[in-house]
Amino acid sequence: MDLIQIKIPDTSTLRRIQPISTLSEDHLIALANQLNIATAKNKQLLMKAGSAEKTSLYIVSGKVSLSARDGKTKYLVVDETEELKPIAQLRPCIYDVRALGPVTYMKIDAQKIIDFTHLSGVAASDISVHSLFNDDSGEDNSVVNHLYRNLMDNSIKLPTLPSVAERVQEIYSGESTDLDAMVKILASYPDITRKIKNIARCPRGNDLSATEKIRYSVGQLGMLPIYCIVMTYAVGKLVSRLPEPHMQRVSSFWNHSLNVAAISRILARTTKSFPPDLAMLAGLLHGIGILVIDDNLLEHHHLMLDHLEINHAIQAMRPEISGLLLQKWKFDNDIIRVVEECGNWSRDKTGSVELCDLILVANYLGLMQSDRNHSLPHVDSIPAMAKLGIPPETSILAIKESADVRKNIEKLFI
Repeated sequence: MDLIQIKIPDTSTLRRIQPISTLSEDHLIALANQLNIATAKNKQLLMKAGSAEKTSLYIVSGKVSLSARDGKTKYLVVDETEELKPIAQLRPCIYDVRALGPVTYMKIDAQKIIDFTHLSGVAASDISVHSLFNDDSGEDNSVVNHLYRNLMDNSIKLPTLPSVAERVQEIYSGESTDLDAMVKILASYPDITRKIKNIARCPRGNDLSATEKIRYSVGQLGMLPIYCIVMTYAVGKLVSRLPEPHMQRVSSFWNHSLNVAAISRILARTTKSFPPDLAMLAGLLHGIGILVIDDNLLEHHHLMLDHLEINHAIQAMRPEISGLLLQKWKFDNDIIRVVEECGNWSRDKTGSVELCDLILVANYLGLMQSDRNHSLPHVDSIPAMAKLGIPPETSILAIKESADVRKNIEKLFI
């Protein structure tokens, strides 16, 4: 590998890794002496798809591309102040990770992080460090390994959206969306147009034709709300059509998703940070990958070893599979980023508030309602909460109001 330079990391760099950030200086020096920071040149391959190496790749600074075998590529930019998290951590790796310009990076054996984390007296909290590399994850009958293999060979089954959503997704381009094309699509689906006309308070009676009523409703609401209503309706229909055995396992996820959608809508309206309809849709979609995981479990009963392994599979795989599913459904990058990162409580991106920050907070507040074991981090440790500037009283009101907002969302599925 053609490297520009290799050096030992300083302790300030290692403190950017959350599980070991509180270690003593002596412990961090001892760890640093076992590690190297390398600098890669432009277009240099840092990790190859299919790699099963058990080291975690940390980008210290610079920009990299992550290219999947289906041709999809996403990008990651890290500055020298951000928290360091391992990237492309699924094994076997499903991406080619390549430097875009000079990139400094480290490859750290996951067991080193676990061992040094124990010195601080706390358990490693990062799923990619602690769970994905434990001794059980290498077993051939592991649910996680099975899903990895399906991802690698593109055999994982991804559900399709209802046809109205697929057709709208094809033509939607924000406020510049062709009005005639949107009206023509909606006119073919009386169920969703009835709901849209009710929301827009379209005049009743025979003064307007059916097509004119749809056009009036789209004009009243705007393209973005129409798009979000159609997509929300479609996801609700997708879930409601699940067979009973599937629905039994997905129901708790769906209830949480509805709560997050409602809280997201309220927070967007209160903070005026994002359109409420968009926040509602992103909140509803935030963990959608569980549909794929659960479908896989139902197909392969021999993989259903125990409750803990199933939960491990969901935690480990849901962000990656959710992102893959939304790529197939042709959602934009902001919403894909939501499903990939909204469970990362320590997410702390510089710059303006992102949609992911809002949904992360809504997800946290939704989980608070059932966090009887106090497993969530303290609210003061959530950077997105401070970034949005949400005071405690606003959070409490959002949780209280969410039941009524949720009922209105559910009317789209009836």
